[in-house]
Amino acid sequence: MHSISIGTDLVMIDQHVISLPIAIDELKTIVGGEPVENKTKANTIFAWDDVGIYAYSAKGKVAEAIGIQMRMGEYKFRPKNVFQGKITVNGVSLSDWPVKKKEADDTYSTWIAGDTTVYLDLNDAGDIMVLEFSAYTPEVIPEPDRYAFKPIAGKPMQFVDLSFKLSVIQVLMYEKELIKPAFDIFEFARRHTTRAIDVDAEGYDIIPEALEYFKRLEVDEALAPEVDEITQDGGNDIYMNIIPFWSGTTDDFNIRSFEDVDQFPNLRYMTLFYDDEFEAIQQRLAGKGIRVEPL
Repeated sequence: MHSISIGTDLVMIDQHVISLPIAIDELKTIVGGEPVENKTKANTIFAWDDVGIYAYSAKGKVAEAIGIQMRMGEYKFRPKNVFQGKITVNGVSLSDWPVKKKEADDTYSTWIAGDTTVYLDLNDAGDIMVLEFSAYTPEVIPEPDRYAFKPIAGKPMQFVDLSFKLSVIQVLMYEKELIKPAFDIFEFARRHTTRAIDVDAEGYDIIPEALEYFKRLEVDEALAPEVDEITQDGGNDIYMNIIPFWSGTTDDFNIRSFEDVDQFPNLRYMTLFYDDEFEAIQQRLAGKGIRVEPL
C-alpha cells in the first residue's frame, strides 16, 4: 500500500520525490505493475486500476500530471478502484486537512508545494474526489519593479499634510496623467514580495503598503502650476487605491493643514470633505484667492 506525502516544498510517493514531468517508465517503477493505457485526443491516460493512481501524458513518454482517485465518479479512463493508501499534508492526514473553497461556487482547491501544483477536485459536499499533481509554472509578471521607488530627476516638493499631497496626486496622476505609472492596488499587490496582500480581504481599511507608496512618491515642483483645481470625492482613484472598498464616511483623508497651498500658484478652487472647522478653512483660503466648497 502506497503512502503520499505533500510538504511545503516537495511531493513524495513512498520514499520517492516526485518532480514533474516524470518519465512513464520511472513512474511504473515507483507505482509498480503495468497500467492500463487509454488514448484520448489530447492525452494518453495511464491508469493503475488496483491502486487508484493515474497519469496524464501528452505523448506517451512522460507524465505531465499524476492523479490519485479518492472517490469513484463518472470519469472515463480513470482507475477502477480508489486509493487506499495514506496521504499526509505537512504531516497531517489529508482527511483532517482544512480544505477551503476559494468561493462558495468553487469545487476545487489548489496550493503550491515547491515546484508542484496540488489540485483537489471537490464535490458539492466538499468531499475530495481526486487529488492531482502537476508542474508549477510561476506567473511571469511584466515590469516586476513597476512600483519600485525611483527618485525623480527634478526637485521633489515637500508636503506638510499627507492628505493634501494625496489630493494633488489625484490631479497629477489620475486626472492629468502627468505622474506615471498610475498606481493600481491590484497590480501593486501582484508585484509586492515582502508579504502577500489580499486586496479583497484587506481593502475595507487602509492598506499600509499602498499609503506608504504615496508617502514616498516624489512630486516634481515643476508640476505645481498644473494644479488649478482640487476636488476631494469618495470615489477618487487615489482613495480607491488606498482603501479599495472605502465607504467615504470616515475622515481618513480630511486635510488638516493648508500650508501646502502656497506651493501651487494657480490653485483657485477646492472641493473638500466636510470638516467641523469648514467655515474657518473657507475664510482662510479665501484670503489666498482660493474658493472652497464642501463636498
